[in-house]
Amino acid sequence: MALDLVAVPPANLWDRTDVPDTDAIAMDLPADDLAELEAAAHRLAADGINPVSAGPDDLPLGALAPLVDRLRTEVLHGRGIALLRGFPVQRCTVDEISLMFWGIGLRLGRAVSQSVMGERLGHVINMTDADPHARAYRNRSELSPHSDPGDLLLFLCIEPAITGGVSRFVSSLSVFEVIRRERPDLLAVLARGFRYHRFGEQGPDDDPITAHRVPVFSERDGLVSGRYVREYVEIAADEDPSIVLTDTDREAIRVLEETANRPDLALDFTMAAGEAVVANNFTVFHARTGFVNEPGQRRHLLRLWLAAEPPRPVVPDTKHYPGEPGIPPQPGRKPSFASRFDSR
Repeated sequence: MALDLVAVPPANLWDRTDVPDTDAIAMDLPADDLAELEAAAHRLAADGINPVSAGPDDLPLGALAPLVDRLRTEVLHGRGIALLRGFPVQRCTVDEISLMFWGIGLRLGRAVSQSVMGERLGHVINMTDADPHARAYRNRSELSPHSDPGDLLLFLCIEPAITGGVSRFVSSLSVFEVIRRERPDLLAVLARGFRYHRFGEQGPDDDPITAHRVPVFSERDGLVSGRYVREYVEIAADEDPSIVLTDTDREAIRVLEETANRPDLALDFTMAAGEAVVANNFTVFHARTGFVNEPGQRRHLLRLWLAAEPPRPVVPDTKHYPGEPGIPPQPGRKPSFASRFDSR
């Protein structure tokens, strides 16, 4: 089926008319419904249990189960985004919150590795004081609209930044529809896609740059999916002279990002402590403004990348790393990469 002929289900499309604020995507976690999961997390944390070693039987949802079922349906088959509110970060330890977060994630998919370090429950903390070339989730710089190599993305805010760290979410399928309507001449360029740099996290037998082009928009079994990381595109072209971004390529990237940042499409908000975003990486792009930490204060989010079960049907070329979803672990390595852009 030609991509420009695919009909995107209305349930998957949203803009600021449908989602004027976070209330439109919020699911509140009642304290009474959280009680069983919270009690189990308290017991496991007291025993020093690592969250990633806990299974569903260790972390029963109890009365929370129907809400998590609705959440799963919404992120896999609906708008692709939801905001969970009410994680008790004020009365629980980080270990307890991590266990509760992990327990909910277990019902949404299978946690996969987020970097060469192999972490399946990640901590999004600025690490540039120790590593100036730390990958995006470990630094405080601005991030343009992108998607991650997992089916689902979950962030839980333990502590927000004092300044900045504003999140932006936009329906990549609404972006697709706008470009199809307003700039159909660029659709073929975006469907063809771009070669991606692997930022030093490729395996020992893999190339640093994909041999294939990763499509920004693709179709399989009648479903349109989005996949995009501008930095990987630019670094690939910067480091391999055989990769040339034409004027048309750059125009397509510019229009894609301008559309993804349109205020009538994108929802901006700062996650508060105790809030968690759940998003479908194939139907939602996310971004973040830079942020500043004050002395003694550090922005801290928990993160999960999940493989959906069953997975969304996507074309093989959407895979950035062999073995996706996720990034294959490589013991002893860290997600750090210095490019020539760093010296400019």
